[in-house]
Amino acid sequence: MVRKKKAIEINLKDISDDPEVYELWNGKKYIGTIKKEGERYLSYVESNDTPFKSVKLDDAINELLMQYNLHNH
Repeated sequence: MVRKKKAIEINLKDISDDPEVYELWNGKKYIGTIKKEGERYLSYVESNDTPFKSVKLDDAINELLMQYNLHNH
């Protein structure tokens, strides 16, 4: 039996402009934070202190989603 895929709504909230800080949410569940530092974006998954480094904001969002799916499914 095949499970039907269900759509998941992901929200990116702009927290601060200087420096750029974003939060990624899955409905009401917090996924992680993205901070711009120099030319890079640092992705922090939930309570993890070690960030993932990305050059583009889209890559940082994808990294957070991959880590979320890896650890929560």
